[in-house]
Amino acid sequence: MADSDQTVEQLVELLQRFMRLQPRLAFPDENVARLRLQARLLRRGTGGNPGDRIFLFRILDNLRKTEKPPTMGELSAELGIPLSTATRMADGLVRAKFAERRADASDRRVVRLCLTAGGRQFVQLAMKHVKQRVSHLLHHFSRDEQAQLLRLMHKLLESMQAENS
Repeated sequence: MADSDQTVEQLVELLQRFMRLQPRLAFPDENVARLRLQARLLRRGTGGNPGDRIFLFRILDNLRKTEKPPTMGELSAELGIPLSTATRMADGLVRAKFAERRADASDRRVVRLCLTAGGRQFVQLAMKHVKQRVSHLLHHFSRDEQAQLLRLMHKLLESMQAENS
């Protein structure tokens, strides 16, 4: 087997190991019981489709970062998903009380999706927890290794984005 093929095999194996660890990486201990409960409520409110989970968090993160809350069309375009999927996920976020629909101040025909206080709190708690987990995992690496890992992950992401262009 060529070195390149062996590297690919090893990377695939590592990615599979990361995916198996994912639930423990996200919620490793009982100190985040409230976060788990809220995530469970969110999954229940959205039908629990595992494929939607990443988009649900992307929607919440998008709502947290944008100055002007998006319309369903804007959200759909931003996430690269069909309008019907964005609407279905928004419905789940509204049922879970993480988001609410509001009429646009300048045009009442336009409806925007806004983060609620509970949604904002959930995102902040989740992000705080993720940062703590990453910090904990990185303490096993030297500063040079952390810089190299970051550089390589950026390079991998750029490679993936180039393929999608």
